[in-house]
Amino acid sequence: MNEVTNRQDAYSVRTYNIIDMGLTFSAMIRLFSKGSKENIHEKIVEDIAKVFKVDSKQEYDEVHASFCLWGNKNIVLAKRERNGKIIKKAGPASYGQMAKTFDVVMKVAIYYSHLPECESAQKIAPYLNAALDDPMMNMLKKHYPNDINPWPKYVEDVDKDTYIKLQMLVKKFIIDKHDNEIMSVQFDDIYWKFLNR
Repeated sequence: MNEVTNRQDAYSVRTYNIIDMGLTFSAMIRLFSKGSKENIHEKIVEDIAKVFKVDSKQEYDEVHASFCLWGNKNIVLAKRERNGKIIKKAGPASYGQMAKTFDVVMKVAIYYSHLPECESAQKIAPYLNAALDDPMMNMLKKHYPNDINPWPKYVEDVDKDTYIKLQMLVKKFIIDKHDNEIMSVQFDDIYWKFLNR
């Protein structure tokens, strides 16, 4: 093996492992059926190469939406049981569940780990979305009760249109409460800790 191949292999392994960490960090994998993690991981490896090439928020959002729609068609939620009774049937993953998965992985890969390298990561980071959970959505609802109708109670209830509205409300909240001095990708870091004290 020559030196260039070694460097490329090391970079590929690093990217692969960072995506794996992001999937674990998202805590969403436990909701999906067996074998889903491998399929999602493979799709994100493919899509992150596209993310590294984006030059605008619109281009990023197109890659993001494509992943979420792919997941809605290809990823199945695991059946959930309690005391031998089915409390949740298996079914397709929602747009919101796929979005949260992608948002967390992109945060870990680009914002935390500076992939593909620092300069590009700094350019892409402002395009990243907030990885919203149920308590964050509830907090936004208290501030902007009439901006979404009906308000989703859970991430699993979030469709594409609602997801877009939620991300717009994150930006509005950042302007109203943070003088527009933080990025959307930083929002969930701050409020996850705040809401889970």
